[in-house]
Amino acid sequence: MKEMIVQSYAEAEQFLNDVPRFTAKNPMEETKRFYAYLQEIENGTYSECKLGRVIHVAGTNGKGSVCSFLQSVCRESGYKTGMFISPHLVTTRERFCINGNMISEELFVEAFNWLTTKLVEYDRIRPEYSPTYFERLFFMGIYVFVQAGVDVTILETGLGGRLDTTNVIQNPAITVITEIGFDHMAYLGNTLEKIAGEKAGIIKPGVPVVFSDRKSETSKVICRKASECGCKCHAVSKNDYKIIEIKKKYIDFSVVSRYYDYGGFTANTTAVYQAENGAVAIRTCETLKNDCGFDKIEVKSIKEGIRNMRWAGRMEEIMPGVFVDGAHNEDGIEAFVQSLEKAPELAKVNGDDRCVLIFSVVKDKQYDKMIEMLCGLSMVTDFVITHIPGERGADLAKLQDIFCKYAGKTVHAVHTFECIEDAVSFGRTIKGDSGVVYVVGSLYLAGLVLRECPEKS
Repeated sequence: MKEMIVQSYAEAEQFLNDVPRFTAKNPMEETKRFYAYLQEIENGTYSECKLGRVIHVAGTNGKGSVCSFLQSVCRESGYKTGMFISPHLVTTRERFCINGNMISEELFVEAFNWLTTKLVEYDRIRPEYSPTYFERLFFMGIYVFVQAGVDVTILETGLGGRLDTTNVIQNPAITVITEIGFDHMAYLGNTLEKIAGEKAGIIKPGVPVVFSDRKSETSKVICRKASECGCKCHAVSKNDYKIIEIKKKYIDFSVVSRYYDYGGFTANTTAVYQAENGAVAIRTCETLKNDCGFDKIEVKSIKEGIRNMRWAGRMEEIMPGVFVDGAHNEDGIEAFVQSLEKAPELAKVNGDDRCVLIFSVVKDKQYDKMIEMLCGLSMVTDFVITHIPGERGADLAKLQDIFCKYAGKTVHAVHTFECIEDAVSFGRTIKGDSGVVYVVGSLYLAGLVLRECPEKS
């Protein structure tokens, strides 16, 4: 597609949204070659060392939350941070954060036009190179973080690791791998071992690794790769953290540490899975301080960073009694279910009020098992099924059939709405004054609901 200089953020976002229709994924060597070109023509201005110290994070579930925890701790410790994440929920600008704030429309346009200029120049050398949507955003992120002069850059991978665009980074301070499960199997493989092998591709020689030790088959792959690369390997298992108390607005938890006496941590969330993500982030911070020269990190800044972290769309209350959770695969739904089962008071309603669960999903997910798990939630009184617009959304009739198959064994009511706005409006209406609504099943769904929420605008 023809490159263009844009005048507005809307133009830039529209151009980027059109990219997937014209561009296929490039071989990793092509991506590396263009990154090398950027460094060469700019006399090293956009080299890796200009990004400060890099924290590289991969995984199936929880990697965005871990990135956000790490950003919060680093900020509390006095470091200027840049964070690159995916996907976004409402606006593409969310993918670039400086000190916890997404960038302005003006800076987004500036980065977009800078990249356009470089691509036009590069086209004279290698006209066959056309960057993907994700590549463009990554290179824009390089510009944004270098211009901001960050001390620390936190990079979240896209789908995998080994062949991910972010893996052009060769000298991170640390690599982190969160919980691994079945997702994007068409790209990453159909076994946990194959998926773990792709995620472990971010591990670099001599660079410390912190990982979520949830499944033995994935942990073995990560440990083997770390051993081959001569890396210190720090596992975080379920025995390394403990949930102490769950309240309406927060979770208290503790973490086992060989180094420090923390006492305990508070996370401003009701999602129990954030205790594990917090524990991974805490172990990462300990490793950064003890092995990587992050001297500013202290016990106080770790505790305050965990407490002050906010992450949109993860058991987030977007209106009174309405929560959005971005769980979008089997492991994510299992974690969501556990959050309600371990703290049933979160979904407790009075009298005739109801607990309503709104669900939709993209069609390439393994959603039968996801629905079966959700239908096992005894506190839910009503399921509301809706459709994600466009070709990616799963067929509404198919979803209804599966819900009826599992929910029919209980007293659950099942309602369907083609329009997401109608589904949310219905859920808010029937829940009653003390009732609760949960929106779950897809990050696309979460983003669409957040975009239409007047209280969040």
